[in-house]
Amino acid sequence: MRFLGTLAALTLVACSPALASEGFVGRPITTNAFGPTGYTLHKDEFSIGLGPIAYGITENVEVGTNLILWAFQVYNADLKVAISKTDNGAFGVGLKVYNLSLNLRGDDDDEFNFLALAPYVSLSHRIGVNTMGHIGGQFAHFEAEGDNDIDDAEASGSTTGTSFFAGLEHTRSDRTKFLVDAGYDTTFEGARVSGAVLFGWTRFRLKLGLSYFTAGDGFTFPLVGLWWRFQA
Repeated sequence: MRFLGTLAALTLVACSPALASEGFVGRPITTNAFGPTGYTLHKDEFSIGLGPIAYGITENVEVGTNLILWAFQVYNADLKVAISKTDNGAFGVGLKVYNLSLNLRGDDDDEFNFLALAPYVSLSHRIGVNTMGHIGGQFAHFEAEGDNDIDDAEASGSTTGTSFFAGLEHTRSDRTKFLVDAGYDTTFEGARVSGAVLFGWTRFRLKLGLSYFTAGDGFTFPLVGLWWRFQA
């Protein structure tokens, strides 16, 4: 109940007249419900969230990280380059780097460290006046310490391996988008389905949704994004 109350309060603040403006005009999203889009932040634009931060080095190059993951000793970085970018579509390539711990055989006392390198590609294309399609894929390479094998690892909600995904982004208004995507992770042998509502203003963004991952016994986890997007 406390969690739901917090989300309700955040939504009320976000919808206040003081924040109201055409937040998505000229500022395409860089992430759909779960998977990345082909777009990057603009040059000198930066976003600060409750964990994720990102900065546009040039109009087509973005770097980012998630500070919350660092607090849990999951060291991470993300480099994304938009090879092409227009109002009607974009093609991006990127590289995610993680140093993380995963459970082996589901035993909390049986954790091992992995270095994960995950290059990815993503293509965004307009398929309607108010609808964008996003498709992409990621190849994940895990280097384990010692003799451990990634095949023994138990997936978590934020863990992604070699995977493929597709999604839709529907713009309901200049301040509201509906996002859905689905994909399959060949590393952890599970399908992922995600859906969210994204509220956007000139500087403030709020994403609320759910994601279901069938890996292992299957689990559902919330998609909650709260961040500010500024132009330097």
